[in-house]
Amino acid sequence: MRRDLPGPGEAAVWIVPLDCVPDGRPERVLDRRERARAAAFHDALGRRHYVASHLALRTVLGGCLGIAPREVRLAREVCGLPHCVQPHGRPRLSAAEPAVEFSLSRAGGLAVVALATAPVGIDVESRAFRHPDSPLDGMVRRLHPAERAALAELPPARREEGFLSCWVRKEAYLKGIGTGLPGGLAGPCVGLAADVAADGRGPTPTTRGWAFLDLDLPPGHRAALAVAAPDGEGSRTPPELTVRTLHLHP
Repeated sequence: MRRDLPGPGEAAVWIVPLDCVPDGRPERVLDRRERARAAAFHDALGRRHYVASHLALRTVLGGCLGIAPREVRLAREVCGLPHCVQPHGRPRLSAAEPAVEFSLSRAGGLAVVALATAPVGIDVESRAFRHPDSPLDGMVRRLHPAERAALAELPPARREEGFLSCWVRKEAYLKGIGTGLPGGLAGPCVGLAADVAADGRGPTPTTRGWAFLDLDLPPGHRAALAVAAPDGEGSRTPPELTVRTLHLHP
């Protein structure tokens, strides 16, 4: 029985702690492509978190569609970059399944899964996600000019948090349009989270037809959701959001 599928103007997010993975070789639930990706990890923890996050995605999708997780058929759209026709764009269900869009992200010991009827992207990052060889100033310079200006208005002690709020919005949007980071960080302005912006709002996004939601997550993480308006409309009204927690019991 199908359940929990979001309707028009709605989105659903599942927060998934990755500290427990069920026994019984959960890799068997994954498809051939996912198993190959899992096998490519050099560290055991990274492989374990990859398997757990994809098991979570399949559990969510299977529960919503009324099928077993291993029966979920996943594919990839053509890349959203111009002049690229390779199937490494936004993930999707096979054509036989109902029209539901989804996105998956993981960071550290946490994964998030988002579902909507319109194109959707989600990103979660640990507050310690930056590489020590990538100083904050250098990463800020890669952003849209309006985002850089908004970050410059923040007190120095708040700039890193402001940058992170912008980064997860940017990644969520780029996932939603199907390009990922190759789509460019300096492109459309996605703004900052209101809780860190100097004026309580931040710069207005220039992503016509996309709405953003900044998500409250367990300590140590920040996340954002980007959802396209139905039929490409210009509205930036955020969807009605439902947030759940999924535990993968051992």
